[in-house]
Amino acid sequence: MQLIDDIFQKTGEPNLLAIEAKKAFRAFEIGRDSGLFSVPKVINYNTGAGVLEFERLNNLVTLLDMAIHKDQRLPGLLKKAGQTLAVVHEKLVLPDVMKNELPPEWMDPAGENVFIHGDFACINVCFHEPSEELVLLDWSAAPSVGRTPTFGSRYFDVLMFVSSIFHGAPWRRALSWNAKEMAETFLRGYGETVILDKLKDYASQICRLQRENIRKLASQRQPFRAAGYVGHQMLMNVRLSRFLHKYEV
Repeated sequence: MQLIDDIFQKTGEPNLLAIEAKKAFRAFEIGRDSGLFSVPKVINYNTGAGVLEFERLNNLVTLLDMAIHKDQRLPGLLKKAGQTLAVVHEKLVLPDVMKNELPPEWMDPAGENVFIHGDFACINVCFHEPSEELVLLDWSAAPSVGRTPTFGSRYFDVLMFVSSIFHGAPWRRALSWNAKEMAETFLRGYGETVILDKLKDYASQICRLQRENIRKLASQRQPFRAAGYVGHQMLMNVRLSRFLHKYEV
């Protein structure tokens, strides 16, 4: 991703960028119609060159940054994030040719799966200060599942967000980080539309996915820093697992 004037330009495999462009365009319409969120406009997609361009939105702050700075607006925005994701799952539909399934462990029974955001983390859900709107970024799937899936269990998006709250804890505040309260607020927002009665069923999947991601990211650090990183993140993964197994709808 690079910034050119007032445009963010993304390059990559044309087929993947085409899916991201379609998802972002449809999400822009869903956000506009629901009034819950917005998405940067797709300015241009060049099929041959594999170039996707979005409008630049200034003055964005991630929900993670707001949590770190203890912004008093955060609880309301977390609840709204849950409501937003529920609407995305209800309204987002892509052509059959773009229906790429998540790995089998992230698929619900037939008829219960949805089109997903794919990387719904608290660094991709932002607050736009001028408009006071939620803004959803990055409509490609997370690297941990290969960036290709577009369809599967709603619990993938839900738990990616909950997990990002826990794993986003600053290491100096690991023990005092109120991840439980933040996650519950988000889940209440989503639960206004859909009863989330399978969180425990997917607890092992999200924790395993995060352990794999921790190991991968640790391998990119110097040994001393890697050890500290792994210790901190594994602690938060344990807290995440305990939260999910104790959570009651």
